[in-house]
Amino acid sequence: MKQYSISNKFFNDGLIIEKNKERAEFIASELNNTIVINGDALDEEVLMEANLEEVQTVLALTNDDEDNLMVSVLVEKFTNDKSDINEKRTMALINKPNYALLQSSLKIDDFIDPRMNTVSSILKHVHKGTVENAYSILNGEYEVIEAEIIESSELVNKELKNANLPDEIRIGAVLREKEVIIPRSNFVFKKEDIIVLLAKKDFLHVVENMFRISSI
Repeated sequence: MKQYSISNKFFNDGLIIEKNKERAEFIASELNNTIVINGDALDEEVLMEANLEEVQTVLALTNDDEDNLMVSVLVEKFTNDKSDINEKRTMALINKPNYALLQSSLKIDDFIDPRMNTVSSILKHVHKGTVENAYSILNGEYEVIEAEIIESSELVNKELKNANLPDEIRIGAVLREKEVIIPRSNFVFKKEDIIVLLAKKDFLHVVENMFRISSI
């Protein structure tokens, strides 16, 4: 199976701040349309270099909860006094559930808790190889899911307009080989396509059926 990082799809045409020089160079080589800054996001000079005035969404995704919280707070500091800034959204990855209590006071829009992802629920019904990543957002109301279409999937050779997806499930992008595609209504799904979709938690059973492996 092809191995892709979900960041390849979400960070194209964006900006990434990476503290580790070697990893920053690797990311820059992999994402041609992304600006990569080698620096510490907790450094105000680095944030100034990142030109946050032009950024609409900030994702703090380090392995350190405290760093993620601080980055989100610093972003708020840099932008809340500028009247010409469009409304900005901040999202922080957290592992410690107690930090969720700070969301309102720190003015962070969303917390991403990897332990609340849908992998645990989806993989009860779906083969482990089909769902590659799944994350809860908006306090668990929605799931961002990355999954591969296999031969037995009901989506194979079907147009998007005929997939009968409810409004609560939106397909944001499809990765076919190394091409990222924003699918239109006449887009035809193929085997081994990697799909990134947004689903409301009450409709996860529909997602499960889409990527279920046949028992035959």
